Amino acid sequence: MNFTRILNLLAVLLLLVALLSLRKPFMAFAHQLGAQELFGHTLYRFITAFLVVETMKGVIFLFYRTADPQRKKDNFTIGINHISKILYGLFGITLVLSIFNISVREAFTTLSLIAAAVVLMTKDYISNLINGMYLTFARVITISDQVMIDRHKGKIVDITLTNVQLLNEDDDMVFIPNNLVFTKEIINYTRRDLKKTSIEFEADPEKVKDIAALEQELITLLEPFSEEIHTGSYALKTNSVKVEALQLKFQYLLKDPLNKELDKKIRRYLIREIVKRVL
Repeated sequence: MNFTRILNLLAVLLLLVALLSLRKPFMAFAHQLGAQELFGHTLYRFITAFLVVETMKGVIFLFYRTADPQRKKDNFTIGINHISKILYGLFGITLVLSIFNISVREAFTTLSLIAAAVVLMTKDYISNLINGMYLTFARVITISDQVMIDRHKGKIVDITLTNVQLLNEDDDMVFIPNNLVFTKEIINYTRRDLKKTSIEFEADPEKVKDIAALEQELITLLEPFSEEIHTGSYALKTNSVKVEALQLKFQYLLKDPLNKELDKKIRRYLIREIVKRVL
């Protein structure tokens, strides 16, 4: 895998060296095509800058993944890709201006009022981009984290410059704008040292005379899954005691808390057994 990355990096480096050594022939060729001088210079700088950015990305990713070969797509790599996209966008704007023979300095001085108006009109989009950059490097949330953002609960699939993509428990893809993620409270279940599964239910006091006995019965019911659950993590807690109902919560800790299918399977089985016994 690293061998392929090294070959790609060497190819980009060779292109960069070749371009730097062929600056005069390139400019002469652009002039023969009838391109304006400013456009020719800008195009040359654009291609050079593109190759420089790609080289830097390649070096960063090579050393980053060499340190830990198991690393895949994560916040750091997403953040670096976001930065490169922003740079390419700025290079592209400069190239377009050069087609009309407008230098960047002239554009900033003569179009300052228009630029200010554009910024005002797109301030929400710009703040979305900034918040997206912050989320990728702050590591408040990372790819594969189980989280709750506002009222949405699920697994983080991707973090883009505009939104966070979350796969909820119904396997629906939810796109949450970065501005909303930045301003709302986030619960990150993956960051907890212990992620216990909790099943809350109400029981008729007439049917539950001994809570300790009910706890032991529920533990016995989970014996078929004993290899998947940490021994000693079982607990039946009483949330409140009322004349009409007891509010109880049964908890246990899976050895693989991120195994959603197993969690659903055990939860479904246990809920059905609870319904048979206490309702």
